[in-house]
Amino acid sequence: MSKDVKPLVLDATLRDLAFLRAFDLDVASLVPSSVTQTSLTPDTADSTVERSYEFARQARTAIKIYNGDVDLENVGAGLEAIRTKVQELSNGLHDTR
Repeated sequence: MSKDVKPLVLDATLRDLAFLRAFDLDVASLVPSSVTQTSLTPDTADSTVERSYEFARQARTAIKIYNGDVDLENVGAGLEAIRTKVQELSNGLHDTR
């Protein structure tokens, strides 16, 4: 992560917390009880932060889908186009054997 990036942008953090509260999500239930603050090494802490960012991205995407902010028809069409291209590529590779 670069020095220019603010790790916890206030408006995004507040929005995320509001979503968690609105969906009555117990954040403590997501963290294994065996993880303690003193057991984290710098590498473990970095990977935990990265997993946390990935979780937040996926949660935002899920909320957008839930709220209807994502056009699933277009997403599905894009995935189908990619699947078709991969299938054609796979068929082409099998034909060269």
